[in-house]
Amino acid sequence: MKKLILLIAVISITACSNGTKDMVNAMKGYWNIETVTLPDGSEREFPFSNHMDHFEIEGNNGVKNRVSPTYDGGYINYGSPVLFTWETVDGKAVLTFKDGDGRYQQTLKECDGKTLILLHENGTEYIYKAHDNAQE
Repeated sequence: MKKLILLIAVISITACSNGTKDMVNAMKGYWNIETVTLPDGSEREFPFSNHMDHFEIEGNNGVKNRVSPTYDGGYINYGSPVLFTWETVDGKAVLTFKDGDGRYQQTLKECDGKTLILLHENGTEYIYKAHDNAQE
């Protein structure tokens, strides 16, 4: 009986971490901020922005760059890259960003390759839409 309970626990933990890893890997690419919801519930929409976030992820490490598309189909980085690590905490992916001397965390609420939702530790929620090159 103890072996059965242990087996079920291991399968559950593995399934949760694989789902979390899949969501984190789905973050790779270019994302436009669509809506920001502040902790007081007020929203700010971004119907068009020439700036986007680009996420690169390798294992449990990543980098987020602010970029703008160019007329030739490329991208220009602006600002400094923001390094981050991620780990699974209570079944959710928690990203810890290091920006200069500061650190902050965001929890990955959703990422399916089309929509990305990040919840900042201060309660601000960022809703992204995957960048579509055809929009340009």
